[in-house]
Amino acid sequence: MAIITCRVQYLEDSDPFVCTNFPEPRRPPPYDLDENTALIEQIAGVHKLLEAPLKLEECALQMAPNGNYLDLDLSLGEQKDDVEQLYDDVG
Repeated sequence: MAIITCRVQYLEDSDPFVCTNFPEPRRPPPYDLDENTALIEQIAGVHKLLEAPLKLEECALQMAPNGNYLDLDLSLGEQKDDVEQLYDDVG
């Protein structure tokens, strides 16, 4: 079981014209993701850690800075080509 530590934050982007939208929290906390477990099974832990105001079913995972959204039905290992930068930062 490989663990990947990521910095996580949420964006409340329901109204793109509000100028006070900014990533919360300001200092993204680290979160350990299991490389071989589907992200759908891990997103609840991220949601709880961040105390995100959105409903869990409205959440998605997006990689920064490239902006790619991850497939929650797959694990990080299954999306390794899409998250190559994440593995470069860890390795």
